[in-house]
Amino acid sequence: MSYDDKESRIRSAVSRHTGYGASYDIEFGYDTEKLKKENRYRVKGQAFPKNINCFNWGAFFLTPLWGLFNNTPAACLSFVLPFIPYAGWFLTIIFSLFCGVKGNVWAWENKEWESIEQFHSVQRKWAAWGVCIELFIIAAAVSAGMHFVQHLPQYMNNL
Repeated sequence: MSYDDKESRIRSAVSRHTGYGASYDIEFGYDTEKLKKENRYRVKGQAFPKNINCFNWGAFFLTPLWGLFNNTPAACLSFVLPFIPYAGWFLTIIFSLFCGVKGNVWAWENKEWESIEQFHSVQRKWAAWGVCIELFIIAAAVSAGMHFVQHLPQYMNNL
């Protein structure tokens, strides 16, 4: 008996049983979605790298943008957290720290990479941009603060 004969007999047996109110989900061949889920920790045959469990500075500094570009929608929660009264900014900082800790694992799981080197290269670029943007924000805040302190007597005289 050939493989095609066996397959047609199984299908006919299943179709007979579905008429009685029962439904059976028998799959023939490979479940490609299941294989993709099982192999999502692989890059061209390489096993899940254990050295990616370090802190991700790009995910920490640029949490919402990093989340959008690394297929991690959970990181976009940081768009909403600052608007929570009283504790919003504190929760945002805590969530950014959490994203920094879990960032490399999330990026690896949610996006396909050509190699481990490409993964590290992209995440290093995110970290560099994050540090540059944070330094710019800090410099702008210090500059605005210095401007305010220098002109404070002038503002006080006008009151």
